[in-house]
Amino acid sequence: MSTTQSQLDLPALDGANPLGFLAALGTIVVLGEADRSLRLGWKPGAYWMPFLQSSQTLDQTSLLDALAEKLRGRNPPADATSRLCQAEKRRDQAKKELKQAKEKFKQLGLKKKDDRERAWQQIVAPVENRLAAARTDWLAALKDAVPSPELALGQRPDCTIEEFRNHAVAMRADRTAAALAALGAEASEKPESRIIPTPFCFITGSGHQWFLDTARELMSKATTDKLRQALFDPWTYADEKLSMRWDPIEDRRYALMDRDPTASDNKSTTVWMANLLAYRALALFPCAPTGRGLEQAGWSGDEPDLFTWPIWQEALSLHTIRSLLWYPAFGQSDLGPWRQELRARGVVAVYRSRRIEVGSGTMQKINFTPAVMLLSFPTPPGRGAPPL
Repeated sequence: MSTTQSQLDLPALDGANPLGFLAALGTIVVLGEADRSLRLGWKPGAYWMPFLQSSQTLDQTSLLDALAEKLRGRNPPADATSRLCQAEKRRDQAKKELKQAKEKFKQLGLKKKDDRERAWQQIVAPVENRLAAARTDWLAALKDAVPSPELALGQRPDCTIEEFRNHAVAMRADRTAAALAALGAEASEKPESRIIPTPFCFITGSGHQWFLDTARELMSKATTDKLRQALFDPWTYADEKLSMRWDPIEDRRYALMDRDPTASDNKSTTVWMANLLAYRALALFPCAPTGRGLEQAGWSGDEPDLFTWPIWQEALSLHTIRSLLWYPAFGQSDLGPWRQELRARGVVAVYRSRRIEVGSGTMQKINFTPAVMLLSFPTPPGRGAPPL
């Protein structure tokens, strides 16, 4: 049997950038579904550059065609979008009516507990029930309209535990539950409570943008040209909006820029397909409920805003990468005691970024800080911050 291996570099991706690292992982997640021999490794140089290796022939054209098809997901029914819009209007109207009902209840100024409970059941409870029904209808319409099953959770991963469990049962049948497990975890025994969302959720409504909505819109933008720009060409940041905000360069505070970040000619830009591939990588980072709330592979349990990731040179399979990412060292704030074990596992560098919140209220943004190199064996690449 031939042992010839085909290899293809992905020169646009930098392993010291959290977006670049995640985009490389997303590439093998998507393509590894059809090619079990596919491997991913990193080459040292001016930066850590990922490469793919396979027993099947790897060429740029075929890879881009396969990625574009898979990233677009399924085609929803023709009337799915219109039914979703109608369901959204009914849900939004119910939300408005509930707000009005609560204001009416508040204006009554009732002091006695019995009077308050009676008035609540008469004024507010019926509207709450209408909103719950409208939300159920909206989620059903959303399920038919989305290109990937986990997007049916809503605009962001904060659905109720009962809804989350129902999605998990449905997705288990088509083996896509890993994507769901990355979005959050149950941290309560009450089915009506909401799940705790993943710390990867950087988009929470600022600028009327939402985490899962952004992923859905990015899927509609998947083309071979856009993927080529993300994987093989130097990033020019020519795409407006639709960012998951995982690239540290998207921290657009005034002090970090040479001009006003709010100016009309200074729009926020990104690389669409790098963001979409990075989103697909989340399937390798499952969440789990703990006594402290939620823990997720790669995120520190001691300091929950720290995201840590390894670089390795030997080309590894998807299953081996998953095992490496789950290694408990990357959930520790101090990697010193793990140094020799990491080296023995083939890790050649370890990077870390911090999740930060900038601004407040409707103007709040969440970003990654530029990565710092925590460990390096034996020689660091030329780009990136020095070891701590």
